[in-house]
Amino acid sequence: MESKNRRRACGARLTAAALLGAVLLTGCQKAESMLAGITSEQGYDLPEIMIVAMSQKNTYEEICTDQIWSVQVDDSGQTFEQYTKDQIKSFMDEMKTMTLLAEERGVELTSEESAAMDAAAAEYVAALTPEDIAYMGVDEETAGTVFHDYCLANKLVGELTEGMDMEVSDSEAKVIDITEARAEDQETAERILAGISEGSSLEKAASAEGLTVSERKLGRAEESEDFEYAAFGLETGQVSEVVEDNGQYCVIRCDNDYDEEATAERKEQIYEARREKAFQDIYGSFKEGIALKDSEKIWEGVSLSKEPHAVSADFFEIYKKHAGAFETPGDR
Repeated sequence: MESKNRRRACGARLTAAALLGAVLLTGCQKAESMLAGITSEQGYDLPEIMIVAMSQKNTYEEICTDQIWSVQVDDSGQTFEQYTKDQIKSFMDEMKTMTLLAEERGVELTSEESAAMDAAAAEYVAALTPEDIAYMGVDEETAGTVFHDYCLANKLVGELTEGMDMEVSDSEAKVIDITEARAEDQETAERILAGISEGSSLEKAASAEGLTVSERKLGRAEESEDFEYAAFGLETGQVSEVVEDNGQYCVIRCDNDYDEEATAERKEQIYEARREKAFQDIYGSFKEGIALKDSEKIWEGVSLSKEPHAVSADFFEIYKKHAGAFETPGDR
């Protein structure tokens, strides 16, 4: 379970990008631009990028070994190294753009938040070896910039969506546990139902017809209207009538008519999706007016397949540790 969770967290870090747990956005366009209404801004420098890049490198290698970087991820021949670099670039571009939006909207870190990020930067640099520092070009000021910006990006999401109605009811988030048998024809499904009526279990009645059952969790809007109506109309232990679903015939048993833990998780997912949309409505229009300048040479200096550095300094873990002293609205 720990390995599975780490693998999920590994990908989630960068897909969180601007919305920090919500969405991976496309990278900003480089600006040479003299286009009307487009503001040209400087992106991050190499040492700032390396702080995030080395944390990602070490996390992936811990799970997948250093052989992961040469693996091709698509038919074009793109390697996992290039794919990850593209994600890191998107992450850095989004974070920079969000700090510009925060400045425009007057969103700032409190003295407490700023002090926590200063402490995070000091801890990060203290964990680096002299070789790490020489390779990455990082100092405490550089690390402080990235920690402060990441914290500000978190805070911005919450500040811009605060007060918006994004309440999620128990009914729309409700998750139930079901067991179902699916047959290719209605007659078979009816015989299964008849077997249950005569005292057999769903499992045994399905087995008598050469079928197996499947157990799963079910949320709203995951199946056809007929299937959902039948399943959510059951109480724990009850069995449905035969339900036609996408050309198959189903018999459904409700094993738990309210999965409290799964419902809470789904409620959070729905909330985050609504918050993401609300934020994007504001952020998207701002982003269109920003073009970040960076250099291809900077990204040529980012290598994920070379020897590891900063193995004892995980940017995201250190941030989480120090941000735990307070909770920005975006860290909800």
